[in-house]
Amino acid sequence: MDNLKKVITAIIIVSLIMAAFSMLFGPTVKADSSEVKILSYSWYVAPINTILAENVGDLIAVGEIQNVGSNVLGSVFIVGFAYNSTGDLLDSNEAPLYVYDVLPEQKAPFYIDFIPENSVTQDNSWVQDVTNVTLEVGYVSDLNTTQYSGLTSTGSSGSNVDGSFTVTGLVQNNGSETTGNVWVDTTFYNASGSVVALNYTDYLSSSFAPGDSAAFIATPTDDTGVLSSEITNYSLLIQSEPLSTSETPTPSQPPSTTPTPSQTASAHPTQSPATMSAALTYGLAVAVVAVVVILVAWLFLRKNRKNAKFEPPPPPPPPPPP
Repeated sequence: MDNLKKVITAIIIVSLIMAAFSMLFGPTVKADSSEVKILSYSWYVAPINTILAENVGDLIAVGEIQNVGSNVLGSVFIVGFAYNSTGDLLDSNEAPLYVYDVLPEQKAPFYIDFIPENSVTQDNSWVQDVTNVTLEVGYVSDLNTTQYSGLTSTGSSGSNVDGSFTVTGLVQNNGSETTGNVWVDTTFYNASGSVVALNYTDYLSSSFAPGDSAAFIATPTDDTGVLSSEITNYSLLIQSEPLSTSETPTPSQPPSTTPTPSQTASAHPTQSPATMSAALTYGLAVAVVAVVVILVAWLFLRKNRKNAKFEPPPPPPPPPPP
């Protein structure tokens, strides 16, 4: 019993140490969902030329959140629920923001794909019965670091080109540091200010030095002309990831004078970088705790077996009376 108490005590101590380590050095801290406000959203069916949707015919919800708290947000997950006219739940799903961080008062778009695997029919036959989609804020975490602020957008403009609302612009590094992957999030609004579409560019550059610039073009994702016909305004959110210390910055290039689309396709930001970093950190912490706990338990059990092996046998019973 005493040895068991020692094992339990050791496990508790190790767990507390690892929890303190994660809180001190982990990149994110779980936050309150009240820090995030869903401003507006709409939904539509993914067309044949879809880019982000998993399947043609999926129900898609697009919208915008705002950081209404005082902390920098790292990971934000939005959860969506689709219902029919009688209030039956037909499908649900969640999605992260395609951002590295969201500053206080800053806004960011989101895109939720209601995949068939989560639906009541296991296909897309339920989509035609949807009459209501509700959204709520799921997981939220604060980021202990702030994104590089030297990136700005210049000369952006939006207009209808061949039936598609097109935004062109130039991202420039006007700061004094080199940053990592750079991309642009574009949110499109209708006349009433509601979000009707969005766009996430590919990485414009993997290493953006002071003085560098890169052109971008953004059109509504999943557009068939219908979404573009509703757009009257847009907003831009420039994002970047910290440059890895193992990477060597590329030489600074002179700013381009004429915005042209990037010809080199690079990886598309598919998940919040803070989410992936947090998952790796906490996964490593859990693994370390598990290894230490197993090692401590094994040492105590080994000691018990050793003690039991060399413990003298009990004395024999006294002989029976004559």
